[in-house]
Amino acid sequence: MRTLDVAALLGWPFRDVHVAYAQERTMLHALCIGLGGDPCDERQLRYVYEPRLKAFPTLALTLGLTDDAGFLHDERVGIDFSRMLHGQTGLRWHKPLAAAGEVTSRFAIEGLSDRGALKGSLLRFSRTLRDRATGDLLVTETGVYMLRGNGGFSSGLDAGEPSMAPVPIPAGPRSQCMELDTLPQSALLYRLAAGDRTGLHASPALARQSGFERPVLQGGCSFGVTAHGLVAMLCDYEGDRLRAMDARFTAPVFPGERLRVEVWRQGPRSAAFRTTSLPRGVVVLDNGTCEFEAP
Repeated sequence: MRTLDVAALLGWPFRDVHVAYAQERTMLHALCIGLGGDPCDERQLRYVYEPRLKAFPTLALTLGLTDDAGFLHDERVGIDFSRMLHGQTGLRWHKPLAAAGEVTSRFAIEGLSDRGALKGSLLRFSRTLRDRATGDLLVTETGVYMLRGNGGFSSGLDAGEPSMAPVPIPAGPRSQCMELDTLPQSALLYRLAAGDRTGLHASPALARQSGFERPVLQGGCSFGVTAHGLVAMLCDYEGDRLRAMDARFTAPVFPGERLRVEVWRQGPRSAAFRTTSLPRGVVVLDNGTCEFEAP
């Protein structure tokens, strides 16, 4: 286990990150998560074609997250980045993202829980996206990083709960399901959309060093493909109706796999969901919850 400097981590001087993005980035993100898969579906084309272009909600995950992530690689902090996994992500949309514009991202650490030398630790974080010109709050992101290589650094430290208790999937039959394909090159495309240069998603050698047979798909892309399915099934491809979404990452997705998104409606404005890799029969996103506006 690598030694973690808890004081340096919790005291890291996060800053406002200003991110300008153009329509091309908006469309690339949408293509990465399968929109435009039916090029004659006008509902999908609104996210990948300039006339009346709209931003798909999970574009938020690509804007600014990697621009203030120096603490993950700083030797003074001591995070073993090669063994870090993204454990959970949640998004709440307060206002729709523009198809092009400039936003301000602000990252914060909410808590750190030591699970011991063998299990590592959990880092809970939050992030906000605001319109740079108006200051309006657009999106709030919450999440958990699993620091598998950093544990046993304290006796009894628990700087906040690591994550919310998982929401069980209902036992009854599902309400709807949808299958979506990822592309063999999905991870290579998404790294351009998100500005994420992590080698795990591109280099076979680095992926093997991390214990994977080949490069894995970014969690943000898997989350986006799942959101695509939710918006299709629950919102008739009207992305602005998706208000909140949260899920745990339970297994990696490999580019090119077909994913099944299953939904259990829990009322007129909420649902539970999970996502499964069909080739392997493995649940990759679990304990999912979402909120959406009725038509």
